Amino acid sequence: MKPTRYWISFLFLLVWIGPGLSARAADRMRAGQWVGTTIVGGTTHETSSCMSQSDADAMNGDAPAVKAYLETIIPRQICALTDVKAVGNQIIYTASCRGGGGVNTTKTVTTTYFGDRSEGTDSLGGKTQARLVGACK
Repeated sequence: MKPTRYWISFLFLLVWIGPGLSARAADRMRAGQWVGTTIVGGTTHETSSCMSQSDADAMNGDAPAVKAYLETIIPRQICALTDVKAVGNQIIYTASCRGGGGVNTTKTVTTTYFGDRSEGTDSLGGKTQARLVGACK
């Protein structure tokens, strides 16, 4: 009789705790100071940004949450974001951007997140990488 009660308790804990563990394992980003580089057209740009907990929560969310957050840092008048997908540790979207001299570009951006670092590419040859360096400054 006792072994059955222990198994039921174990299964209850697994069902109750399991979703919390898998949700944490799926975090794409953590809050804090992120630094990195973006390479566009052969030119390297240094980047640095503070990700608040609410920013990180949005980036760890579903596609609508990710799109809403991205639209706060990429103004719609500069780039229109479409086809936003948040699958596992990847964010994929299409950006149609206004360029200088009236030249518009459309690119697909794919970024893979590892909690404390990220790597990305776009369909026009751009590359990004970033890493978490600690608390926001």
